[in-house]
Amino acid sequence: MLTKEELEAYSKEYYLQIYKYCMSRLSNKQDAEDAAQETFVVFSEKAHLLEDEHIQTWLFTTAHHMVLREYRRRFVEKDKETAFDERITELSKREATLEENLVDYYFERFTGEIYSRLTDKEKELFDLCSEGNLRTSEIAQILGVDSRTCSMRKKRLNEKCKEIMLEILFY
Repeated sequence: MLTKEELEAYSKEYYLQIYKYCMSRLSNKQDAEDAAQETFVVFSEKAHLLEDEHIQTWLFTTAHHMVLREYRRRFVEKDKETAFDERITELSKREATLEENLVDYYFERFTGEIYSRLTDKEKELFDLCSEGNLRTSEIAQILGVDSRTCSMRKKRLNEKCKEIMLEILFY
């Protein structure tokens, strides 16, 4: 956790930028303030996981999640009558790339945490894939499954590992 002084320093440096970003997407002062504040609440809990050079990217990525959360809330609240904003699709693609870069960068640091959340079968596959010198067909043979099944398991494992990393870093 950040100290109060550290959080104030980061807020002083980045809050206005984050607020403007939220305001440009939400077009509502109260919602933008809520999204920006929620971004910094999560930041105060997760900042110790980040390196200084990634803080701004992390803040904007998290603010984007808060904007999407507000859009979902509006959608439900207004009986699905809220108009869909095409900018969100474009922004989501760009933010997903930033997320992926952060997840990739921090993956090795949190491998133990990820590993602890896997089932025994997933751990076995993770171990085989982590060696890096086995092809999918060889892993499939070791596991006693066909190559297609092994490929699907690898894909699901990769997705689960990314979800765990997103949870560690952002939620």
